[in-house]
Amino acid sequence: MNNDSDIKTPNLKARLAGIVDNTAFNIVIQLLILGSAIAFVLETEPELEEYNVLFLIADWSFLLLFTLEYILRIYTAPDKKAFIFSFFGLVDLIAILPSLVLIPGLGHLPGFHVLRILRFLRVFRIFKATRFILAVDRMIEALGEVRRELLALVILSSMMVYLSACGIYFFEKEAQPENFGTIPKSMWWAIVSLTTIGYGDVYPVTPGGKVFTAFVALVGVGLIAIPSGLLASVLTEARVEGRLEDENENRDN
Repeated sequence: MNNDSDIKTPNLKARLAGIVDNTAFNIVIQLLILGSAIAFVLETEPELEEYNVLFLIADWSFLLLFTLEYILRIYTAPDKKAFIFSFFGLVDLIAILPSLVLIPGLGHLPGFHVLRILRFLRVFRIFKATRFILAVDRMIEALGEVRRELLALVILSSMMVYLSACGIYFFEKEAQPENFGTIPKSMWWAIVSLTTIGYGDVYPVTPGGKVFTAFVALVGVGLIAIPSGLLASVLTEARVEGRLEDENENRDN
């Protein structure tokens, strides 16, 4: 015979799952995310230093509320491990961890002051809002489908940065030793050129360097276009599949 705890536990979990999935609850979380982002911006204003205590209280409050939400989502998740290591699970965790440096007593631990830089990561709380953007799920699925192609692109891009840095170093090392005197120095130019940003802080002055730069710029345009094309393709396929599923469900109903 089942005792009362066996009966109440699943009912409690179901009720909590209903609360977590409730629209009103999600709206409150979105408002908290917005409030956290605003507080993070305002506390950097020198004119508002007198309100540092209030900002500290607000940060503690956000920490407590986001921690409770995180625990609730883990508790109500069908597969707890899958949730913890999912995109949204990791975002929720990152939203909590930086504020832990505020816990009294931890600051006296050896080397802990270095970890206070983690407080900057509080800005990533804004990514919690992605949970409420339906298109994000589709984007994550699309990235998963082309992960091998994207990994190959990252490797290819790294190779191009290396080769471009070596090439421009050969052409410009004597003309501009302060900017291209070593291959590591040349890598900044290579990255800026391949991404087609072109800040203009360093640029070739020799004829050979200019010709080489034109070639690198053309390659860079292609590298930038590849991931855009991949994502556009898989997103289009996902939308088509979604429409077909909706049509099939409507027919069944």
